[in-house]
Amino acid sequence: MKTEGTWIDVALDGEIPNLGRKTINIEGTPVLILRVDNIYYAIEDRCTHEDRPLNEGYIEGNTITCPFHGAQFCIKTGEVKAPPAFVDLPIFPVRVYNQKVQVLI
Repeated sequence: MKTEGTWIDVALDGEIPNLGRKTINIEGTPVLILRVDNIYYAIEDRCTHEDRPLNEGYIEGNTITCPFHGAQFCIKTGEVKAPPAFVDLPIFPVRVYNQKVQVLI
């Protein structure tokens, strides 16, 4: 995971409801912002199995399931939890600063 770069504002704190999501584009990369148990996560919005969006995926605990073929990923680490995907998902650091949700790019 990236540790240096620029923090960019992606939402106001509270704008995304618990178990909600928001898709944004960061430098040409689709990024899915998730709020689970009132913690924000940012993952690439692209299943590594067939390059399909995850934004409509089912979330259970810390796992998101691709709505197309059922691949599962940990939203905390990006690790593949179930095939057909075998490549981990890129993740981005997230923080809340001055009442704004920010992602490190």
